[in-house]
Amino acid sequence: MSQTLSSLVIAFFLMVSAPLPAAERNPVRPNILIILADDLGYGDIGCYNDRAKVPTPNIDRLAREGMRFTDAHAPATVCTPSRYGLLTGQMPFRIPNGGRVFEGVGGPSLIAPGRLTLPAMLRANGYATAAVGKWHLGLTFFDKDGNPVRGNGVEAVKRVDFSRRIVGGPVDHGFDTFFGTACCPTTDWLYAFIENDRIPVPPTGLIDKSKLPKHPYANDCRAGLIVTNFPMEEVDLVFLKKSREFL
Repeated sequence: MSQTLSSLVIAFFLMVSAPLPAAERNPVRPNILIILADDLGYGDIGCYNDRAKVPTPNIDRLAREGMRFTDAHAPATVCTPSRYGLLTGQMPFRIPNGGRVFEGVGGPSLIAPGRLTLPAMLRANGYATAAVGKWHLGLTFFDKDGNPVRGNGVEAVKRVDFSRRIVGGPVDHGFDTFFGTACCPTTDWLYAFIENDRIPVPPTGLIDKSKLPKHPYANDCRAGLIVTNFPMEEVDLVFLKKSREFL
């Protein structure tokens, strides 16, 4: 990566940016890291709640050294429209199906072709941009005849020609690179990683729920196609490694 660029990363959906050499750093154009975490409440972080049940020392340090906000609002109560609002600056209820949550190989992307996005705006201003984690804004997969696949179940995933380019993902909406999954990584019909606009290792088998770890959320895992050795219990660590590599 060029050392003359600033960069943006969104992880978990994660956006990252590359550091500048000390002599070239411009305080007006800082590197940006956005971490969007599903199901994380205001009171779950120590800097907002001294009785939080899980220690969050690194986030607390970021709060001490940076800025805290106490009156911020999400554009929706669920993940897909919240991501749409973050990336486009548009309220999701203003577009068709803007409140839906995608599953499996559902699509197309909620972001219309040509709509300005946060990463595209930053890239136009000299930033290198990356997304790591789940996209969850809709993608277009194609079957062997080149027809778009629509649907969210196992049969829809089975129709996908994984040798074809995936349309409407992060690299089509302002990100230089992407590593992640179409939807929820460990519950959602398609258990495979996407790199930029392709799935380099296609899923070849059906998930065996009997081999999943025994915890209360195991039943949330939908029966779907899975890549050999897909790291069900360590997906977060894979995303962490990929985001660190970009940083």
